[in-house]
Amino acid sequence: MKDSEDSMLDPIYNIKAVARMTGLPPVTIRAWERRYGIPNPERGNQGYRLYSEEDLQVLQWLKERVDTGMSISRAVQLLTDLRAKGKDPLTAHPTIAQEQPTSLQQVRSALQAALIQFQDQRATDLLRHSLAIYPIDQVIEEVIEPVQRAIGEAWHRGEMNIASEHFVTNFFTQHLMGIISSSPPPVRPGIILAACAPNEMHQVGLLSLVVMLRWRGWDVKYLGADLSLERLDESIKTLRPWMLLFSATLPQSLNFISELPAFLQKLPHPHPLVVVGGQAFSALPDLPEGVHLVQAAGLQASTQKIESLMQANRSTPYAS
Repeated sequence: MKDSEDSMLDPIYNIKAVARMTGLPPVTIRAWERRYGIPNPERGNQGYRLYSEEDLQVLQWLKERVDTGMSISRAVQLLTDLRAKGKDPLTAHPTIAQEQPTSLQQVRSALQAALIQFQDQRATDLLRHSLAIYPIDQVIEEVIEPVQRAIGEAWHRGEMNIASEHFVTNFFTQHLMGIISSSPPPVRPGIILAACAPNEMHQVGLLSLVVMLRWRGWDVKYLGADLSLERLDESIKTLRPWMLLFSATLPQSLNFISELPAFLQKLPHPHPLVVVGGQAFSALPDLPEGVHLVQAAGLQASTQKIESLMQANRSTPYAS
C-alpha cells in the first residue's frame, strides 16, 4: 500500500497529457496553479511542468465541482477544509490506488467491466492512463470503439438494460468532447462542419472521427446530434466551410438526403463538399449528385478519405 501511495506522487505527466486526460485547457490549469497553488507540479530538467497522479485526481475533483456550478475559489476552499478535517475526498475512492493495466487489450476488458458496473471514476482512470501512454487514434480504435460496440450489441441481445447502455454512451460522449476541447489549434486550411443527421442521436462514432481530424490539425466545428437543415444555410454563409459532414446510423435519419439538393441551392456557388457516412447509408441505393459517401473500413481509413477530399477541394473559391 505504501508503494501505491508513493507512486501517486511521482511526477510523470506533462501539461498536454493532463489537459487531454482531464478536459481542462492548459491555460486553466496554469491559472489555477498561479491563483490557488493547486496543483503544485514539479519541474523537469528542461523546466517543464510534470504532474503526478495525485495532481490529476485533484484537478478532476475540482473540475467536477465547477461543472456543477460551484466557483473554483469555493471548490479549492472546500477541498482545503475537507483535508484539514481529515476527510480528503480523493482518498474516498478505492480505485485510485488500483494497479492500472498496461496493454490496450487489458484496458479494454477492464474499462468494459467498470462501465457495466457504473464505476465511472474507475473507468475515467483507465481511459486517462491509456491516453497518456498510447496515441489518441489507437485508443479510439482499440478501446473506445470496441467497448461501445460490445455494449451496444449486448443491449440489442437483451443482456443489458437501456440505462446501462445510455450510461456508457454518455461516458464516452463526455470524454470525447473533453478531448476535442483540449486539442491543439487548427493548422490546416478550410473548415469542416460535422453533425449527426436530423433525427440521429448516436454521436460517439462521429465524435471519434472529429477527434481524429482535430488532432491532425483540421478545423472541425462539431454541431452536435439531430441537426436540422432549417436555417443551417445562414451559418454556412458565415463560416464558408469547405465540407459538410453528416453521420447517420438509423434508417429514419436518412430522410434529409432528399432535402439536400434544394438545401444546397440556397447556398452561393460553389457549394461546400457534402460528405455522409455511417451504418444507415449502407442500405441507401443512391445518393444525390455531388454527395460523397465515406464508408471506409475503420476510423483511420475514414479519416484519410476525408483528408483526401479536403485536399482535393482546395481549388474551390471557398478556399480563397
